[in-house]
Amino acid sequence: MRSAAQPDLEETNGRSIFGEDISVAGFNRALVFLILLGLIVRIGFYVEHAHTPSFGVPTLDQKYYDTVARMLLAGEDLHELHAFRPLLYPMFLAFFYKLGGNWGVDLALLVQHLLGIATGLLVALLGARLFRHRLAGVVGGALFLLAPLPLCFEGELLIEPSYTFLICLGLLLHLHAATIRGGRSALLWLLCGGMIVLASQGRANILVFLAVYPLFAAWRWWHTRERAALLPLLGLVGALAMMIPWGIINLRQVDRFHLVTNAGGVNFYFGNRRGADGMFGHDVVTALSELSQSNAIAATTTANERYEDLVEVWAREEYAAAMRAQHRQPETDPKAISQYWTQRAVDEIKADPAAWLQLVARKCWLTLWNKEVPNNKDFAFLQQEYFWLRVLPVRWVVLLMLAPAGLWAAARFRNRDSLFILLVYAGLYSAGNVAFFICDRYRYPVWPALAVLAGGGMLAGLEMIRQRRWRGLLCVLACAGLMAAISLPNWFGVKLPNFAQDYYFRSSASYEKGRVAEALEDINRSVELDPLNAGAQQHRGNVLFALNRLAEARRAYEQALNLIPGDSGVWNNLGATLEVMGNMDAALHAYRRATECQPPSPLAFLGIAFIQIRAARLEDATATLDQLEKLQRTPHAATLAARSAIERRRGDIRHADALEQQARQLDPAATAWAIERAAKSPADSTAPKRD
Repeated sequence: MRSAAQPDLEETNGRSIFGEDISVAGFNRALVFLILLGLIVRIGFYVEHAHTPSFGVPTLDQKYYDTVARMLLAGEDLHELHAFRPLLYPMFLAFFYKLGGNWGVDLALLVQHLLGIATGLLVALLGARLFRHRLAGVVGGALFLLAPLPLCFEGELLIEPSYTFLICLGLLLHLHAATIRGGRSALLWLLCGGMIVLASQGRANILVFLAVYPLFAAWRWWHTRERAALLPLLGLVGALAMMIPWGIINLRQVDRFHLVTNAGGVNFYFGNRRGADGMFGHDVVTALSELSQSNAIAATTTANERYEDLVEVWAREEYAAAMRAQHRQPETDPKAISQYWTQRAVDEIKADPAAWLQLVARKCWLTLWNKEVPNNKDFAFLQQEYFWLRVLPVRWVVLLMLAPAGLWAAARFRNRDSLFILLVYAGLYSAGNVAFFICDRYRYPVWPALAVLAGGGMLAGLEMIRQRRWRGLLCVLACAGLMAAISLPNWFGVKLPNFAQDYYFRSSASYEKGRVAEALEDINRSVELDPLNAGAQQHRGNVLFALNRLAEARRAYEQALNLIPGDSGVWNNLGATLEVMGNMDAALHAYRRATECQPPSPLAFLGIAFIQIRAARLEDATATLDQLEKLQRTPHAATLAARSAIERRRGDIRHADALEQQARQLDPAATAWAIERAAKSPADSTAPKRD
């Protein structure tokens, strides 16, 4: 009996569906063409991107990954990360940071673009294997390489490029394993499971694909009734074998053995709570903003000024508060926190199941919607900024319109094992997204699978035109029109966020690179669009301070404090502004308010100490620094330098020199800044540091 994986010769050459195929040599030349196409597009975008203020400046999740990568390089204790996210991508970044030195970020982004090209090649190989037609695979690879969304994410410090590359490599292994028999097949299935778990160390969402092994084994058993049909179950063994060493690696973040670390519980809650809109967008951001402004959560920097993800801080502190309200001791184990939020989401669903079913329907449609739902930066905003993102032709709706013809062609071609695996991947992964929320980043890993199907669909449609098979072409066009009708209109009346946050991000990047005039222009636009964003108001104050427009900066900080009266960073910045304006009493009041917030601002303690040192109130300055050191786990250069200034004023030159030398060994720049601040007021010296 002929197996489904071995079609007859007439079907193998593909003439009736795709036309004449290219030779193996021609396919190799086509792969070189795809590499050149990918390079042209990505070099053009990279050059354009490198000339923008946002290049290499991390925001939100990017800042988290950048922070962890630098902690890995410095050999710091990772336990304070609370195992919020897996370590694979920070390890990837740390490697290229080490290799590239000062150019580490640039090198990492360049490598991500190369991974994008490699993913395009994998799409071509997947298509050639699925359709048993090499040219169909080449078309799919070209469709992926000409898509602007993958290109956009390749230029950000986010997991998607490397994560999607690993997934596609794993899919190619699965399709290869499905065609092999005997001992090699068993080894390949073990490797397949290991590859999926390796990808899960970027993001745990891919773990839903582990269901392919029992599903595919059942599929084969149904068709063959052979014992060899159960070999795909070895993928689960390979997955477990890969999980164990990663569980050991994850011990660096948490004291308990964890096969996979993730924030799935809180994301599940955000995607399914009552009032959710199916997106991590305006609904969730507004909720977090309100909680922040009501002082229910702390700022996104810890007492040692290390960036922390706002969602992580909120999830951890809300969990701890709930446990204390129940007279229970909160656990530090991230698994316990995740389980708490999962149960919260289940309770929300049970409270109103009808509304939740409507929400699920909405998320299913959002999966097919042509608009890219923002999670961090808004793709629509970036399209305004980058020429390459505007001109590349392959949008989500294009793949959706071509995919049904590809499905029909693959089924007609009787390569159903490969089609089964790809459909299980695309279906389960998309369903996994629906279980949480829909956004551009979460949908991105489905692009390659859809590009594979779209490549075959496009070639099949062109062959129908060439052969004048109008009835089949009409069916293809009808399916394409149906998908366009579903994808293009805004059926649910979804309102996407405005560009306020994107102007804020770009302003922050311009400010960091010293382009202060551009930063002010963007932050003014941001505040106009969203005057209730306290972070934007604070940043506007920082920009105005840098422009020496101190009265305006003061008003901006005061406006921010009207929204977040318990934010230590804003109080510190207001104190620094008042100090430069010469109003020392008001500055001391602002600094003290900053030290009373939770978490307090370390810079505010320094600001108080510097004023006390210049006023010769050395005992008061010493007491202030004693308070600061209780918050610092390790010696800090600025604190040591301030103590050096105190001892120098007391006449103990030897002790002062020793403290200064110790400070300079830790951080020469911070030491020089602190010594200057202790000697002169900021109005007569360099600007003070601000949160």
